[in-house]
Amino acid sequence: MLAAAPSRAAPVCGTLADFNAAMAGSATSSSDVTLTFDLVGVSPADFHNDKGSLAQMRNTTCNGGEQDSVIKVYGTSEPLNTAHPPGTLKLEYGNACCPSGTCGEKWADPNPSAVIFADGSEQCKVTMWTRPSSIGYKLECGASTFDAVGDNDEGNVVSQIAVLEYLLPGGGKTWSLPNASAQNVQVCYETAVTPAQTITIPVAEDVTVAPSTPTTVFADVGDLAVEAADNQAYLKFVVPAINGTITQALLVMRSRTESFANGDGGEVHPVSSNQWSETTLTYSARPVASPTSLGRIGPVGVDETVSLDITAAIPGPGTYSFAVISPATDGNGTHFFSKEGSSAHPPQLKLTVGPGNGDPDGGWGGSGGLTGTGGSGAALGTGGGPGVTPNVRNEESESGCGCSLPRRGGGGSLAVVVGLLWALRGRGRARARAT
Repeated sequence: MLAAAPSRAAPVCGTLADFNAAMAGSATSSSDVTLTFDLVGVSPADFHNDKGSLAQMRNTTCNGGEQDSVIKVYGTSEPLNTAHPPGTLKLEYGNACCPSGTCGEKWADPNPSAVIFADGSEQCKVTMWTRPSSIGYKLECGASTFDAVGDNDEGNVVSQIAVLEYLLPGGGKTWSLPNASAQNVQVCYETAVTPAQTITIPVAEDVTVAPSTPTTVFADVGDLAVEAADNQAYLKFVVPAINGTITQALLVMRSRTESFANGDGGEVHPVSSNQWSETTLTYSARPVASPTSLGRIGPVGVDETVSLDITAAIPGPGTYSFAVISPATDGNGTHFFSKEGSSAHPPQLKLTVGPGNGDPDGGWGGSGGLTGTGGSGAALGTGGGPGVTPNVRNEESESGCGCSLPRRGGGGSLAVVVGLLWALRGRGRARARAT
């Protein structure tokens, strides 16, 4: 049975710089990229005994770019290169990071192309693509069309594109075409939708306050007791900076294992102040909770987990306080584990985070939801939202690949080994490989 394909976002089109910046900024790549541009000025005599690069697509996360494809155009040569005459093209691609370990060098058919460029006067519209199923190009030069395509069975993806030059894995470039020009360069690409992730935030502080002992700290630090019109539980959470958007926030609590632990649970209320400590908080000194409830957590049996969606109260990073209060109309009181009562089942926030405008430095849009003076927090009750404190010239290898692994340490032994492996694999291919 085939695995489900990842969901994909709508195609995005922009400049070459836009694409490269987007991929670098999000440290990602795309498996479906189409590059188009208008080309003029490619004269084979300009790169005698050499070649030029019309366009290159590469994946920089693979050894700095050792997964790439390049459209080469061959220059004049002496003696004549009969395998690749002047003005012909070869689309060559390789993947030195193929997960199966069977990757190597490939090229699109036909190889070489017919003669396309003679003296630089040719004007062509170039299209190059990398897709999940294929890698290829098409040149529309006046009334003539030239194209080539190959299978993308080694899973090449693209995180960087170069036009009229070839970028080397270790830095630098080669095969430039100084007298050629590219106009109207556009890149259209799709990206896989980032899957949502779940982040668990354990409670930072938790304590019960009891009207029966209004000026002393509740004695049982392992118990969060919630009784009808009686004991209340106070919780404090610190949400760190998150690169993404919080799409759901669940408050999760676990009832204790004693027979009397089951009960009706309680209503969860935002608390406007975080200026309290579990080691000193008393009933008389407790901060005022909003009169508006976010919902009920419970009822719950013995040794059971319950949760409540409080997404509206968690707009982003910051410190949040809540009180769990059982109204007078409730029946049996409930006893939850505190963080001291169970390291495995403390009160927690479970955040579902998806792609969005999260700022890893902690900046989240307007100040209302963060300061508790307006914004999304204001709808939670008088006095604003919950108490929230903002946080704060390489040469081709013998195999014909126009790339080399970056050197590490004192030598290029890794590149030599990979080159030899590619060459050995090449001997088993059905047709001769020309450089």
